[in-house]
Amino acid sequence: MKLLCLSWSHKTSAAAAREALACVQIERVLTVLRKHGCGEAVAVSTCNRFEFYAAGRPHVVRPANWHLDLLSELAGAEVSAEAEVFEDLGAVRHLFCVASGLYSLVVGESEILGQLKNAYETAKSMGMTDKRLNVLFQRALYVGKKVRSETAVAAGSSSVPSVAVQLAESIFGRLKGKTALILGAGAMAELAAKHLVARGVGKLVVANRTWQRACALAARFQGEALQWADFPAQLAEADVVIASTGAPEAVVTRTMAETAVRKRAGRSIFFIDISMPRDIEEAVHQLDGAFLYRLEDFESIVAKNMADRAESVAAARAIVEDKAEEFDRWARSLSTGKELSLHHSQRVVFDRPRAF
Repeated sequence: MKLLCLSWSHKTSAAAAREALACVQIERVLTVLRKHGCGEAVAVSTCNRFEFYAAGRPHVVRPANWHLDLLSELAGAEVSAEAEVFEDLGAVRHLFCVASGLYSLVVGESEILGQLKNAYETAKSMGMTDKRLNVLFQRALYVGKKVRSETAVAAGSSSVPSVAVQLAESIFGRLKGKTALILGAGAMAELAAKHLVARGVGKLVVANRTWQRACALAARFQGEALQWADFPAQLAEADVVIASTGAPEAVVTRTMAETAVRKRAGRSIFFIDISMPRDIEEAVHQLDGAFLYRLEDFESIVAKNMADRAESVAAARAIVEDKAEEFDRWARSLSTGKELSLHHSQRVVFDRPRAF
């Protein structure tokens, strides 16, 4: 069995490469690969990473450079130099670390498990997975859950939105009496709303392109829904703006922010962009009275989280290493005619996909 992984993440790749790849729909990637005769592939796209996995017999899986050239073409930008390349056991170990939250911006965050599951199910529904990737991704989800249940790696602030709200609170001292505007109504926006309310924010406003989704999210947290076309005017009323829309281009421009700052008459406004591609133009940071924080600006909080969880991270890595080597033995056994068994606790897993 040959396994190839290409990875672009906040740890090793510039934001420009990740933004270019984030604009490429994973369905398009898989469709193009299928046309080129690729049998097994999964593409994963999140706010912090883009990853590609291919598997099959050694003579079937094309080399890394071929896939890198194809992804650069689809992204409309040269992204090859930014990629990390992993093969075989290295690729298994990498995926298991990703699933365990060890390579997330916020160590131990739980959203990555759902994102991996969705990516796997998308590929499976398109007929792009077979025995090798079915078992690999089932195993990755199992390892991710095992790490979280047997270690404290996910304790404390364990998601990007929770760290974003933690940052907002550190800026203001406390959020009581402050107005927060959330742009977007997806999973990240919902988590941001949850943490803002938990921290006592005075007023919560939600704007989304789909009005019904804005209303649903606002109602869940006793906030106010705002029509998407009206959010630029609302910027002047917000103390903190958290943007997480998934739009292909910036939704908050320098002009919008400049107008808002002028109306606030000396009161600062803090923008926190947790989206990829970015939702807020970089030039906003140049305005007096406007402060822009992006994913890469969370480093100090993330570093503290890492230090606090050093022992748990070591325990998680031990689990990952053990399960990666176990999977590698199974993968190598496929060519011997004496296939080994893999176990999820007491349950044996063969090639039939298991529901999660």
